[in-house]
Amino acid sequence: AWPATIAISFPTPSSPMDATTIVLMLGTAGMLFGIPPCLRLLNMEADGHFGYLLLIPGFAALMYALMTFGVGTQTFQGQTVPLLRYLDWLVTTPIMIGYAAYVAGTSKRGIVGAALVDAVMIGLGTAAVVTAPPTQWIFFGLAALCHLVLLGALYGPIRQNAWDQPSARQRLARLLVNHTGLLWITYPVVWVFGPGLQLISATGVSIMIMYMDVLAKVPFVYFVYRSREVFTDANARSAPSTASVAPAHTA
Repeated sequence: AWPATIAISFPTPSSPMDATTIVLMLGTAGMLFGIPPCLRLLNMEADGHFGYLLLIPGFAALMYALMTFGVGTQTFQGQTVPLLRYLDWLVTTPIMIGYAAYVAGTSKRGIVGAALVDAVMIGLGTAAVVTAPPTQWIFFGLAALCHLVLLGALYGPIRQNAWDQPSARQRLARLLVNHTGLLWITYPVVWVFGPGLQLISATGVSIMIMYMDVLAKVPFVYFVYRSREVFTDANARSAPSTASVAPAHTA
């Protein structure tokens, strides 16, 4: 007799035509557009720490792909929450903050400090989603406080450091700071009307967050790619001048 047939099943979206699934698929595709410029940057002979930059769209695309198949999805307070969204932010947003600070010429201590505040903010925001009122509003308030501290760092010492950089790098630093700082203001607003007051459906929240995520991450890496010369120029300035090491010619 033939051996019993072994059935192998693969994870599939719980509802192929579900609007949230479609949104997550679009998010995956959108994040993939940020990978090619990062790969091109990796081929450059420049000290731009581009490996960190690749993690921004790369890890986000992976998380969105897993969320498409329902991985890490839980229900809290009657709303479906893809927890991998917060894992995505916990990894990628500190890199974005740290990279903006790095381009601005911030010290390693300042870079780590800003990234750490961001990570704490994401952790508190996650706690605000998985807990019930009034506890969730306490966590949200603490996360909002961290957000204010982060904005103070971005538009305070980090932006100030950029003024000491060459003009091209200064412009890139200000662009990254403004792009990140201003766009991220919309996230707590979505949280208040979504998971907080539950005036927006889970699908509506997914649409808005997917749009903001792609808009935050993909242009970020393209901004760096477009201004990649600032990193090669920095290397050129740090290299010893040929004229200074060449032997002097006498008449």
